[in-house]
Amino acid sequence: MLSSNRLFPTRFLLLLALLLAPLMGWAQNRAEALLQFEGVQARYQASYAPGAVARGARELLEPDDQAIADKALKALDAAASRAFSAKASVAAIHQEVASAGNGGAAPSPQVLAAVARFAKLRADYAAMSEAGKAEFFSRERAKPADPVRTELLERMAVGDVREIDFSSQLLMSAVVKQLARGNGGQLSALPDSTLDMALDTLWSRGVTSTRPRNLMIVAREFEKQVTQALLAASPDEDVAALLAWRNEPQAAAEREALVGTYRAEVKGSGGVALRTLIRGWPRS
Repeated sequence: MLSSNRLFPTRFLLLLALLLAPLMGWAQNRAEALLQFEGVQARYQASYAPGAVARGARELLEPDDQAIADKALKALDAAASRAFSAKASVAAIHQEVASAGNGGAAPSPQVLAAVARFAKLRADYAAMSEAGKAEFFSRERAKPADPVRTELLERMAVGDVREIDFSSQLLMSAVVKQLARGNGGQLSALPDSTLDMALDTLWSRGVTSTRPRNLMIVAREFEKQVTQALLAASPDEDVAALLAWRNEPQAAAEREALVGTYRAEVKGSGGVALRTLIRGWPRS
């Protein structure tokens, strides 16, 4: 029979677990709400679902390269379809955000309702025709500037994650361009560790040259302006509730975790896709 002294640590750990369980549940709720608010899963699926990676790479190729890149883009599509996993990546992002938000209060029913309405508004906008999007954008952007909405936009990660997506597209297009031009041997001859370093360097260097840098700034700014239009169309009470939620003590760490993990997931999956593409590409 166990003594009371030996039972104490077990009882203490059980009590501690019971006390922490609601906090962990709140952290999960916070993470789920933030990912829904930022549209992480929809963004990831739109950018990295089958076919999306090759489409994104093609968009950044010059017309001359587009004309000769079909084979490389098809190979990229095949490699990316095996490397990118929305389920796995979104789960990893969710876990990191939940860890960063541990100890924070559960989002209030008002916040959850506001998040759901904003997510629906964003989905409705995405489903509009180009003419409908232009009309909505022009109407909502014409409204006077609102300090509360401006501050809420500053608390969001939309600009940063758009930059990550653009950097990924740029890296994919740079590699496809080299393969299409017959320069793949320069990459395929490298050992795995050197190839990974080269891809990481290309990721970092790609947004420093003038044209890609300008394109990225435009893409990032447009993403923020669309989000600003969506916020302008949101009710005042929703915006106030969301801003209070995004100003809570855990919010900054949650945002950093979201951006950091999103970048890691995109870079990691992209690296696997590109290594698969390069290793399978004919050397001659």
